[in-house]
Amino acid sequence: MSLLDYFKPTSTWSVQEVRAFLDEHSPEEYNLVDVRQEKEYAEGHLPGAKWIPMDELEERQGDLDPRKPTIAYCSGGVRSRAAATILANAGFREVCSMRGGLRQWEGLVAEGLPDSDLTWFAAAASPEQYLALAWYLEEGTRRFYTRLAEELRDREAVGLFKELAAAEVRHKEMLAALYEGFAGKPAGDAFPDGAAPARPAGQYMEGGMQVQEALEWIRGRQVRDILELAISLEANAYDRYLILRRELGDENSRRVFEVLSDEERRHLQKLTRLFDHFI
Repeated sequence: MSLLDYFKPTSTWSVQEVRAFLDEHSPEEYNLVDVRQEKEYAEGHLPGAKWIPMDELEERQGDLDPRKPTIAYCSGGVRSRAAATILANAGFREVCSMRGGLRQWEGLVAEGLPDSDLTWFAAAASPEQYLALAWYLEEGTRRFYTRLAEELRDREAVGLFKELAAAEVRHKEMLAALYEGFAGKPAGDAFPDGAAPARPAGQYMEGGMQVQEALEWIRGRQVRDILELAISLEANAYDRYLILRRELGDENSRRVFEVLSDEERRHLQKLTRLFDHFI
């Protein structure tokens, strides 16, 4: 898999498409994966679904057959979209996320996520350019988390989002330092704008969503919904750094991306633990 493969859009199927597929195939012919938390799964799930929560998905991919079509689902289609991306990047043949999740399966209205677009990454042709574009994602995610910390009222959620925003600052510094190693010169004012093939139109964050669209999406939503979105963001970041660790091959880069991916995984675990409180 090339780096460009990572930024291909994730396939989504409607509830009707998933129903038709399940009706036409026997359970032995596909993977059906429930990526919600244990409490959610215990309350009810689709028949035959294998339970693999988001924070265990990377390490439990071996529980699934990558040669079979794979359908991931969650409560509203937020976490499963990130899960489908992770599995596709791991080499699963045909992967999709069920749009609208179990809420729509049960006939409830499920408002979709903002559009995801990382096609502007396709213009990158060097490690320096990928690092610059990754910096933009970190900055966009920092802005998003900072706004969440300002607007939410739940004390524990506010504290966690402040921690996550501070982590994005560290991540940007690490990416700038890596850029200096590849470019052989100080980052200075040339990074990231001068290093990127083109500056993205708008502020993007993990998952390819524009920050402003994500902020509009969370208005009036419960803390649980916001945490679910943040889980998908951190899962995408974790997966991306695992891929960069593998693809941008010198030893120093691998160590840096190992640190970044480990930290993103810890963030994912903290978010899922807090999410459990709101189930």
